[in-house]
Amino acid sequence: MRPFVFPILAFLALCLPTSASPRAANDFQRIDGCIWKFNRWNDGDSFHVITGDAGKEIVARLYFVDAPESETAYRDRIAEQAAYFGITPEQAVDIAHKAADFTLKQLSAPFTVYTRWRSALGRSALGRVYCIIITSTGDDLNELLVSNGLARIYGTKTALWYGRDSKTYVAHLKELAEKAKMEKRGGWGF
Repeated sequence: MRPFVFPILAFLALCLPTSASPRAANDFQRIDGCIWKFNRWNDGDSFHVITGDAGKEIVARLYFVDAPESETAYRDRIAEQAAYFGITPEQAVDIAHKAADFTLKQLSAPFTVYTRWRSALGRSALGRVYCIIITSTGDDLNELLVSNGLARIYGTKTALWYGRDSKTYVAHLKELAEKAKMEKRGGWGF
């Protein structure tokens, strides 16, 4: 596939942290050659990215999945995430660190971001946008996280750029989660 080329001025306008972006409902945009950027707040499902086309920094938040929180200030969320896996909050925090390390490893080579520029809220000054990430090996990061027991199926859903609806995609993720549970991977292994 040819890399997605996006005019820099239009791209910068889309990345500004506004709550009413005119492109919010548009189709997915593909951005190749993206690089994971270190930030203290990066975790398994939300992380800083330098885009390959314009070198702009964004905060990507994955559609469909939720990795446990590593920040203990979010006790309610950690308790909810721990309950999903049937583990203690302390074990959920351990899984959160493993999910963040896993994501870093999967994104150690340039990757592709698919986004519709929908705001994922959050506390970053940059704002966060929902994304689907395809690794340099062609793997879907959501599928990798779920199949390794490092994230639950949860959060905002969307139809995908290649025609798959969210219901079919979620059913596939559920199959991966069941297999991870049977194999006692990640959060299912305690």
